[in-house]
Amino acid sequence: MEHLADVSPTPRGLLTRFLKGSGVELGPGHHPMPLPFPGVSIRYVDRWQPEENLALFTNLEAGATFPKPDIVANLDVDRLSALDDESQDFVIASHLLEHLADPLTQIDEIHRVLKPGAVVLVFLPDRRHTFDRKRSATPLAHLIAEHRDRVTVVSDEHVEDYLRKTDVWDPSWTPVQEREQFEVNRQRSIHVHCWSEDEFLPVLEYTIIEMGMQWELLDAMFVEDVPDGFEFGFVLRRAPVPAEPKVMAEHLRLSWHVLASRSRQHAEAERQIARLRALPGFPLMQRAWRLQRRLRKGVARTLDGSRAATVISGRGRPLCLHHGRDRPDDEDQSEVGKRVVEQQRRSL
Repeated sequence: MEHLADVSPTPRGLLTRFLKGSGVELGPGHHPMPLPFPGVSIRYVDRWQPEENLALFTNLEAGATFPKPDIVANLDVDRLSALDDESQDFVIASHLLEHLADPLTQIDEIHRVLKPGAVVLVFLPDRRHTFDRKRSATPLAHLIAEHRDRVTVVSDEHVEDYLRKTDVWDPSWTPVQEREQFEVNRQRSIHVHCWSEDEFLPVLEYTIIEMGMQWELLDAMFVEDVPDGFEFGFVLRRAPVPAEPKVMAEHLRLSWHVLASRSRQHAEAERQIARLRALPGFPLMQRAWRLQRRLRKGVARTLDGSRAATVISGRGRPLCLHHGRDRPDDEDQSEVGKRVVEQQRRSL
């Protein structure tokens, strides 16, 4: 119990409960994933050293720090070549896939390095709730083409789409300045791709059906799970026992929709409660509900103390057994109830 305060009660924090053993976090940035549960050891994979990251991201708050990478790798070029097949108990990819030139190849690499039964924890920004809101979702066909061509460099088209639709583009830039902006933003690792939570599901299905990955969905969080949420996340397990791809994809799809439906229902209930609390008469209604509960409890206590129990005798005749005095003038139960109600009213 002494470690309970270290565990974030948020949906994001609770997803880390699936992480056990030894694993890696890819591109941790200046906010590595907190690991509050015991029995976890982590190594970091990043392209830049801390001082290089600070030089690139000059807009960060004062005092921001980056962890020193245990493995230095450009994930667009090197992938996870530094890691052996089936060597990791878990992989964390928090706000990573949207930055890569070829996300499908990276997902394939994650699947490769995971042991059977090991998990990957993924978080992605929902484009509807970030600066990507003006951008279109990356089509699955586009990802497939990048994977087929083994793209290793983010294209100028991607960078320009990002700059224009996130209101960074300046029409007064000269060609030289445009080129400088392209290179700076390419190094800063922009959002090359973007999706909403529903738009990313077909990507996972494709990795199972067409690429042969064996993914099981253990849990997920959605935008509406958090007030003012902007991200979604999920835990995938590399299945310990292989299954037919179409069956596995259908299982994942149904699990995703069930979890998403639960999230929406909970969010709608919270909205209804908020609207109810905002009503002018809500405080009076609360007092009325409390009074009603008190009256019901009082009546129940009194009735329990004087209620008669009827049993059937061995000869088949009803026998009336009273907990109190068995007299014709015993008080009528309805009168008992009225008296209790009156007593409760006077006590308020």
